[in-house]
Amino acid sequence: MAIQLARLVPGLTVIATASRPQSRSWCLSLGADAVIDHFADMETQIADLGLAPPGFVLLANDPDRHFPSLARLIAPGGRICCIVPFASPPDIDALMRKSAGLVWEFMFTRPMFATPDRARQGEILTRIAQMAAEGQLSPTGTETLSPISADTLREAHRRIESGRTIGKIVLSGF
Repeated sequence: MAIQLARLVPGLTVIATASRPQSRSWCLSLGADAVIDHFADMETQIADLGLAPPGFVLLANDPDRHFPSLARLIAPGGRICCIVPFASPPDIDALMRKSAGLVWEFMFTRPMFATPDRARQGEILTRIAQMAAEGQLSPTGTETLSPISADTLREAHRRIESGRTIGKIVLSGF
């Protein structure tokens, strides 16, 4: 979904990461301008594409593994936005020389803490729903498991934990 939203920003070059041909193709089909392998040297790949270091990075998976590379890759003054927790505290000093920053985004912060702007979350979700209804965003569910049971939940977890899924797994059949 992040690729689709990012491609709507005028002038933004969207670089996705994928390590397999199938996931690479999927990222391109969603609108990524380029795809690099997150298990290889990302700095070299960006340079080989003739692109400048990115000013904005969304870190959505395995931050303990990827943050050190992204800290080296990020442009001076850039921002890394993380949406998943670290297992161990990151070395944020790696961003200091570049005056770069690490920011967090958590979908439930507003309602959990009753922030003054908590209604904004509903506005964001309503806008996303409108964009989907208008065909600006495509669903990212690629597989459906049914009926919902302990076995299908275990199977969904097994597939996600394998690190080999593409898109989202949908559970149906309540």
